[in-house]
Amino acid sequence: MTPRIKQIISFSVVLVVSITVTMFLVSLKSAPERKPPMDTRPTVGVMKVKNNSIQLTVPVIGRLVAHEKVSILTEVTGVLKVSGKEFLTGQSYRRGEVMLRVNQEETELSLKAQRSSLLTAVAALLPELKFDYPQSYKSWNTYLQSFNIESRTQALPESLNEREKFFVANKGIYNSYYQIKAQEARLEKFTIRAPFDGVLIQSSITPGNLVRVGQPLGVLINPARYNFESNVSIEEVAQIHIGDQVQLHSENIAGSWTGTVTRINQGLDENNQMVSIYASLSAPELRDGMFLRGDVLTSTAIEGMEIPRKMLHGGNTVLEIIEGTIHYQVVDVVSTQGELAVVTGLVNGTKLSTKTLNLYDGAQIKIPGMEPKQVKTPESAEKKSQKDQG
Repeated sequence: MTPRIKQIISFSVVLVVSITVTMFLVSLKSAPERKPPMDTRPTVGVMKVKNNSIQLTVPVIGRLVAHEKVSILTEVTGVLKVSGKEFLTGQSYRRGEVMLRVNQEETELSLKAQRSSLLTAVAALLPELKFDYPQSYKSWNTYLQSFNIESRTQALPESLNEREKFFVANKGIYNSYYQIKAQEARLEKFTIRAPFDGVLIQSSITPGNLVRVGQPLGVLINPARYNFESNVSIEEVAQIHIGDQVQLHSENIAGSWTGTVTRINQGLDENNQMVSIYASLSAPELRDGMFLRGDVLTSTAIEGMEIPRKMLHGGNTVLEIIEGTIHYQVVDVVSTQGELAVVTGLVNGTKLSTKTLNLYDGAQIKIPGMEPKQVKTPESAEKKSQKDQG
């Protein structure tokens, strides 16, 4: 055997032994375990539907205005005189109490002159009445005897017939009388009296100044009662009725107040398409012009459920969970207030997803604390097929 043949045989033996050893070692090594497929489904919270009878509320914000509030104006011209109380902000007055006086001396003298002229005319009338209308002479004579230039002019005696009336009118008696009554009415305007019990919240004049017709002098309010005015939408005003209660509070002072809806405007603001409602309330700590916010406790009740507004998808859709799958469910959103919404149209026991972000109709989800749904993979399907065939 030649050396070359020996070399080839030796190489072949070594090669066979190496392959045998390698195969033996490979057979001893166990197959690597396959990693289970990752569950990429999003985790969501669950809320179960439980419908209840809900009293609807409507949020409101508005300003208080005194129920009795008047601007004090003057209807005459003259110099303002000092009255019993100083006409200053915060001053209180009783109904009928004098608030201001305007100098009326010139008007009083003119009125007395007119009364004197009427007295003269009546005195001149008596001789003719005594002969032509003796039945009326006594009443006119009594009127003349009681006539007082310093006091309010009394009503003229009534005529017994048309002839007497025309006779007296021809003497200018009625004309003089009504001119005097008009002047007396005007004289009363020189004294401004409080129309109700109230407090002066604004003063723009001081005694000694000249006032003119129509000049604003101040503002008087009655602090015993206030009106709260607010604007609500057309949809919300349909739920509000006269007599509904309103719970109000202020962001500036502590406390809350209860009012009653007294008026609902039948008109609509063209600019903002809102409707004005008015509520009446009283409290010593309230002030004219104060801003309040709160809720109208309507007399309307529905069968529905309150949910967080963030659970609404697209404004009127919730995410229903059926066997681990998301399904869009349209609901009727009755009202929204703050972070809550009142919805109807859901069946008791329905499961809703509290999460809406990045979820779509048909999405697979998982719920904490519940058995995760089996995720199918190609490998698991192949094993199931081999098991069925075996």
